[in-house]
Parts: sequence; structure tokens; C-alpha cells
Amino acid sequence: MKKIKSPYIFFFSIMIALIILITSPSTSMAQNTSHDLEQEYSNKANQFFVDKNYEQAALVLEELLAKNPDLNNETVYRQLTHIYDNYLFNFERALSFYEKYLVQFPEGKFASTFRERVAYLNERRSEWQALRDFRKIQLEEDNIRIKESLKEVETILSKSENALTAPEMHIYLAIKYFETTQYQKARKHAEKYINSFDKVSMSSTDKALALKLYSDILIKQHSFGKAIRALDQVMVLGNPGEHFNYAVKKTNIINLRNMWYGFMLSLLYFISVVILLIPIKFWQHFNLQNYSRQLVAPLLLLALISLGPVLFLIITEEQAVDLRFFFGLLGLSILSLMIIRLLAPMSLKTGRLVYVLISCLHMAAASFMTYYMIVYTPV
Repeated sequence: MKKIKSPYIFFFSIMIALIILITSPSTSMAQNTSHDLEQEYSNKANQFFVDKNYEQAALVLEELLAKNPDLNNETVYRQLTHIYDNYLFNFERALSFYEKYLVQFPEGKFASTFRERVAYLNERRSEWQALRDFRKIQLEEDNIRIKESLKEVETILSKSENALTAPEMHIYLAIKYFETTQYQKARKHAEKYINSFDKVSMSSTDKALALKLYSDILIKQHSFGKAIRALDQVMVLGNPGEHFNYAVKKTNIINLRNMWYGFMLSLLYFISVVILLIPIKFWQHFNLQNYSRQLVAPLLLLALISLGPVLFLIITEEQAVDLRFFFGLLGLSILSLMIIRLLAPMSLKTGRLVYVLISCLHMAAASFMTYYMIVYTPV
């Protein structure tokens, strides 16, 4: 029996081997052809995108999908929706491809994000034109003067104050005004964005970032108590970023507040001492020639003390030190010396000890103010 069956088994094995040899190359060739086609179109689309020819890039990707409707490549859909949503602002086409992706890849790696975008665009369908105008300004802001772009956004916002897109414009304006040191305007828009937390759906991260920005704005306006309270709200919502440290940030605000109070006290003291010149009738003791002669030596000494380090730092090419500190200190020191000299008659009434004490405090206040204005920066 074995001798009878073995030729058939051998023949059958030969046939299977031939079928595999015939079909395998064609299958492999088809797969390679499909992959090469996909790679070719992707490269072409990427080049158009780099050249900022977004319409052509989108058309190339659409052509790829038309040739291969069952294309198992999620990245192609990601690129195509990104172009339509964020560069061409064709929200209808973006929505169409978001939905096609979700049909083909219901559990895909972009599925969650795409569902959010579908909901976002559908909610704002009636506001697409305002959203389109706003996005165009954002896209072209590098080519437009910042003042012009902010003015255009303000114009769009004035017509869409109650729209769902308004909070996006408010936070954009808050960030840009903060960057251009227009803190009052930045605060106004940040507060409007924060007030919309319950009106528009947004993530906890977005809320936390907005409150962090609001805290930074309040610091610039020296509203330290409110800044700390805003920071406390940030921690309730969650950490807004991996580089954010609540304890360090709060400590910096407290230190900055203490330095600000010290600066204000020094300034008030400086002004108060100047006001003291009025009741002691300093002008009765004022002799310009004698006064100038007495100031020559101290002024030269001050110049030497202040300008000496400046020359040394210039020669050594040390860049870490702000030279304005020495010039600012020199100016305030000269002013302080002149005021102290004018206060000299005060020693006749109060005694030399009081006069010397006031003089020392005056110079200390001048030094502290110079340090605060030029050197001090919170960590």
C-alpha cells in the first residue's frame, strides 16, 4: 500500500510547491506596488506641505485615498484632516474625513481626538466664518504686525462676543497682550476666558493653563494676593505642565511681593526725606559756591567706586552682569548725596547722630531701589 500511495503524495507535494512559487511573487509584488504608491504620494504631499502649497498637498492625499479606498494607513487621514482643519480652514472637508476615518478605524489611535474635533466643529457650524477669519489671522501672524493682528481679532470678537468661539479669541488676546506687556488688556481677556469655564466645554489642562497665565498677569500688576489665589485654583484643576512646580512658583510670588513692598517703602522713605527739606528751610543755608566745592570730592569718589567695576567688566568681557546697575546706582547715589548735603542744617536741631542715621538709610534705600529695578528677577 505504501508503495502505491507514495507517488501520489510526492506528486501532490510538487503541485503545492509550484502553486506557492507561482502565487507568492505576485502577492509580494502587489504589496510592494501598493506600498511604493503610498510612499510616493506621501512624499509628494509632504513636499507640497513644506512649500506651503496646502491645497495641492490635500489633493495628492485625496487622490491616494481614491486609488486605494481601503488604505490601512491612519497617518494619511491625520495629515489630510490637519491640512483641511488648520491650514485651509475647509471645515466641511475636514469633518468629512474625520467621519470617514472613524468609520474605517473606530478604535484607531486618533479616534478619540477625531471624535472631539467632530463634536467641536458641529457645535460651531453656524460660526465657521468667524472661526475661519480668526484662524487665518493666527496662521499669518508672523507676516502681520502684532498690533494689526490684535486689532483684527478684536474686531472679529466684537461681532461674536456671545459665540462659542469667543473664549478661544479671549485667551489668544490675553496671551498676545501679555507678551507685548499690555497687562491691563491681557487681564481683561483672561478674566473673560475664565468666566466662560462653565459655558464652553474645555479640558482641565486648558483651564489650568489659563489660570496660570492669569496669575502671571496679576504678578506683573503687583496683585500678589490674587495671583496666589489663582495659583491655588491651578492646583485644584491639576498640574498644567511637567515643568510647573507649585511650591516653587508660590515661593517666588511671596519673595517678589516682599521685594515689591521693600521697594515701595524705600521709595516712600526717599520721598519723605526730600519733603523734610521744606520745613528746615534748607534754602536759607544754601550757598552754591560753597555747596559745589563740598560735593566735588564725594562725587569723584562715587564715580570711581561705580565706574571702576564697569571698566573692569568691559575689559574682562564679562556678560553676566548688567552694567546698568552701576550707572543707576551712581545716579541715585549722586542725588542722595546732594539731598543729604542739603539736610545738613537738620543736624543743628536734631543732632549729628540723627543726621548720620538718616543719611545711611537714604543711601541704603537708593541702593535697594537700584538693585530691585535692574538686577532682581524672581527665579
